[in-house]
Amino acid sequence: MVRFVAEAPRRVDRDAVAAAVARRAFRELDGSDAAQSFGWVSVHDPLVTEIGAADLFFQQYLVVGFRWDRRAVPAKLLHLERRRAEDARRAESEGGRLGRETRKQIRAEVEARLLLRALPAPRLFDCAWNLDTGHLYFTGRARAACEAFADLFRATFGVAPVPLIPYFAAGRLGLPSRLVETLRAVEPASLVVPEPGPAVPHLPLVEAEA
Repeated sequence: MVRFVAEAPRRVDRDAVAAAVARRAFRELDGSDAAQSFGWVSVHDPLVTEIGAADLFFQQYLVVGFRWDRRAVPAKLLHLERRRAEDARRAESEGGRLGRETRKQIRAEVEARLLLRALPAPRLFDCAWNLDTGHLYFTGRARAACEAFADLFRATFGVAPVPLIPYFAAGRLGLPSRLVETLRAVEPASLVVPEPGPAVPHLPLVEAEA
């Protein structure tokens, strides 16, 4: 789970929030060449995309599901199909040699063709936003998933979630301003001590007898 901070408005219009979520509900990938699709789903059922205010709000929490579908081509399949396409192009060209730009173009064409045939792989996450404290919880740690979630959250609710790393968390503990300024002035330091390398035996020189 990853924690964020997202300041909630003092007054929450539940119907307006539900309408904003509905506008960015998850949509299935169609026959286009899109490689991914993501959006909001019901936290109880990822197949439900019609979400009302009663489905979102639980006391001081806003809870919603996040679905992220991606098409991907297996690396080995892409390698083999690219080789097949390059061999065919060499047979048609004079000299049988392909330049770097031509090979890049072939790779892009092959990948686009295979993506159209690939089935999207769905990934499901949960999101819980404490509207009193501004703490936001997301059940995913992959960088790409977190970035897609943060983009959708900002577009939906108008506030950008900030990862709650220890540095920012310390500033939200209600410390005196003097301590907060001291914290901000601290220089980053590595807390990992490098392991010593293997000891190299010292071999004394043996002088040959004259």
